[in-house]
Amino acid sequence: MSSLPPAPDPSEPPPGSWTPPSGWSPEQPPAWPTQAGGYGAPGQVPPPAPGQAPPPGYGQAPPPAYGQPGHPTHGQYGQAAPPGYGQVPPPGYGPPGYGQPAYGPPGQPAWGQQAPWGPPPPAPKPGIVPLRPLGVGELLDGALSLIRSNPRTVLGLAAAISAVSALLQTVGLWFSLRFIDAAQPVAGSTEVDVTAELTSVISGGVAQLVPALVAGFLQVLASGLFIVLVGAAVLGRQLDASQTWASLRPRMLPLIGVTVLIGLGGLLAVALMVGVIVALALAIGTWAVLPGLVIGIGGTIALVFVYVKLSLASPALVMEGVGVLESLKRSWVLVRRSWWRVLGILILAAIITSLLTTVVTVPITLIATLASGFSESWVPTVLATGVATLVAGIITLPFSAAVTGLLYIDLRMRREALDIELVSAGVQPSADPLAAYRHHRP
Repeated sequence: MSSLPPAPDPSEPPPGSWTPPSGWSPEQPPAWPTQAGGYGAPGQVPPPAPGQAPPPGYGQAPPPAYGQPGHPTHGQYGQAAPPGYGQVPPPGYGPPGYGQPAYGPPGQPAWGQQAPWGPPPPAPKPGIVPLRPLGVGELLDGALSLIRSNPRTVLGLAAAISAVSALLQTVGLWFSLRFIDAAQPVAGSTEVDVTAELTSVISGGVAQLVPALVAGFLQVLASGLFIVLVGAAVLGRQLDASQTWASLRPRMLPLIGVTVLIGLGGLLAVALMVGVIVALALAIGTWAVLPGLVIGIGGTIALVFVYVKLSLASPALVMEGVGVLESLKRSWVLVRRSWWRVLGILILAAIITSLLTTVVTVPITLIATLASGFSESWVPTVLATGVATLVAGIITLPFSAAVTGLLYIDLRMRREALDIELVSAGVQPSADPLAAYRHHRP
């Protein structure tokens, strides 16, 4: 038998094969092509140094970069890829660098953050003020806007009422001055007719009192008319003079009643306070100074407090259609917890009214004074007083009444959500311009 060659030892390399040097692992990756004399292809892991094990992925090309074709997605690993996965993010996203804005494009919230709420929508404003609780500036501007929104009716009514009031006061002043002149003794006479002087003084007082009472009635009438116009103007409605009077006429007598009741109450309180001080002075003499001051200051504070609490009785009576006592109660309840605010607004309105009156009356008074210097007649002074009363009333009557009416509406919007009722009234208007204010109060 011929002898067979011995079987190759599997632990020995075959003849002609490459044998790794000492210290190298016998398990080597397959050879790879070289490029331009270099060792390995571009993008492949370089070979290990002698005596070191090859790194993971040795001899394999790295995966494509993120977002490049061939990059594995979640779907290739058995999961559904989210929309937009594997795509290049839009400009502006990604971690911010030095001096760059935060995540996301300008004006957008950063990733992982909740978008902030935007500004609330503006309140509807069908008329002179927005239908929401009002600030002081908005309230005063609304009072002036009443004149701008319906100048024909507002200024026409103010001019008519002021003209009648100025005429009556001018006539009363004229007669009063005439009676005073008649009571003066004749030049060169030493006799004094007490009866004639007393009659002249009483006649002069009556001549002033009657026009003052009529002027007070006209003030009440003007207040009611302008409160009606304010209630309609808040809803964007413009009334003429006949419509305004038709809305006020059923409430005119109660309006006079509540005004007289508040006025008489104030006079009685002042008379009582003065009577107590005089009684103390007669009883204890000079020692009554200190308790008199205490009573005077305390009584004045009490009168101011009650006046502010009842200052909204007229708007409540006109707009809600309630009675005299109910209007006083409504005003007392509405001013609760807002007394200081109401006082401040009333004082501010009074200051503005006084400034407007001064601006109007000072030039007229100066002209009358100059005219009186060239003659000894009372005519320039009397005429100047009437003209000043007329012009000042045209400006101040609507403003004062509008401030009171808007203050009443503002407190009802704050306390009773009247703004919701007014919005509904704008959607479904009624023939009665004040119907929205007469709904049931919570």
